[in-house]
Amino acid sequence: MNDIFQVDYLPDEKKIKINLPEEVWKNIDTVIMTRLFQEELVVEKQKEIDEKGKEKEEHIKTIEERLFDLIAEIVAEVQQ
Repeated sequence: MNDIFQVDYLPDEKKIKINLPEEVWKNIDTVIMTRLFQEELVVEKQKEIDEKGKEKEEHIKTIEERLFDLIAEIVAEVQQ
């Protein structure tokens, strides 16, 4: 059930929700959205070095939150 790819467009909330299967979520670093396959919106995972010097993935904001923020900005620009 949780291992499905799904995109939900919520126009009243000005959001797009993307569900990724666990394997995909763990194995991607970048999400790219396009409009008419020309303009790109790129969101990347951020990495941080922990006390032991090992890299670990940390999200200042999760990819989903960053996507929502950026999509909201795009929707606002389009509606102007």
